[in-house]
Amino acid sequence: MDEDVSGKCSLRREQSWERKKRFLEHLSVSGNISEAGRVAEVRRGTLYHWKDTDKEFSVRWEEALEEAADALEAEARRRAVEGYDEPVTYAGRVVCDPDTGNPIVRKRYSDGLMAFLLRAHRPSRFRAGMESEGRSGMISISISRDDSAL
Repeated sequence: MDEDVSGKCSLRREQSWERKKRFLEHLSVSGNISEAGRVAEVRRGTLYHWKDTDKEFSVRWEEALEEAADALEAEARRRAVEGYDEPVTYAGRVVCDPDTGNPIVRKRYSDGLMAFLLRAHRPSRFRAGMESEGRSGMISISISRDDSAL
């Protein structure tokens, strides 16, 4: 009877680890704990219990969230730098090329994402609120005919 109980415990541990793996895989893509839990068919409370009691799972959880954040940052950079195609619309309808029938698109860039990335990666130069640090953002230029006066 003891072998039967230990066999069931072993099977439960294996099933738990499979669900943990499924959760972590989806978390690394979505970055959404609730969604990853639904995919793995594990309740949120159980996930947090595992996180609190399983050091390896907790470390992998944080790594999965970092991977998801890296993917978001890469997409933000792509949209800001390379841009994205946006269909041209008129009166609420997509405009198509009369010769090919394909939608006409224009390249769009995200200035907001660009500003966000600059603030994140170069905070000393692009951080908002520089005025509170004694930097007004104003540039003073002195013009003189004599370079030695500068």
